[in-house]
Amino acid sequence: MKIRIRESHKISIVDIQGRIDINASEVIETIGWLLKNRKKDILLNFDNVEFVDYSGISILAIAYKNVINHKGKMKFCNVAIHIEELFKLVRLDSIFKVYQNEDTALRTYHYESSIDKKQLRRRFKRLDVHIEVEFCSKRDFEKPKNTWHTGKLLNISGDGLFLYTKKLLKVETEVVIKVDLRDKKPFQARGIIIWLADRALQPHSYPGMGLHFKDITKRDQDRILIFINRHLTHRSSSL
Repeated sequence: MKIRIRESHKISIVDIQGRIDINASEVIETIGWLLKNRKKDILLNFDNVEFVDYSGISILAIAYKNVINHKGKMKFCNVAIHIEELFKLVRLDSIFKVYQNEDTALRTYHYESSIDKKQLRRRFKRLDVHIEVEFCSKRDFEKPKNTWHTGKLLNISGDGLFLYTKKLLKVETEVVIKVDLRDKKPFQARGIIIWLADRALQPHSYPGMGLHFKDITKRDQDRILIFINRHLTHRSSSL
């Protein structure tokens, strides 16, 4: 990974190139160096970021909290669609401010307009819901007597969901989850925990965890997409 720092109108622009993963602690160090030198307005340019995984998300969250604790602002621009979707999956899209390009992002440090807010609209269809579900770890599921836990979906998309629950599992834990969309019979899918909600960043989602579907049938995935489209259409027509 390579990092370059530029400055525009007293805003520090951090150009990141490569992957943001478990080996990307340099991001935290760079942000820390900027704050130490009283550079509190920071823009992360993701134009050349190829990949972000759950470890990278944790690194970004640590850096973000550090900036906020110093009463600064940290925003993102040129974020690839698949990375932005990961932000949404772990419910950080309402916390991280993401803009389509550098110029638009830079302007928002001085003012917030209705046009700027439009840049934050979701590119992917994800539905906020409140549906009771059951889940258990894959390890427990394979035992003769398995233990199921309950939780509540806070949002869902075709490739993952966010689960509010007091029974938190470790990141990378594989789970089996039962979901009832109340359209047909409940379906069962397998996923992997990729993120645990942060109490400071996501107080309204804590305790909770983000799950990425690892094994789901196309039929059940289509059911999710139909469910989302139907409810989004209904909500739009009600406005």
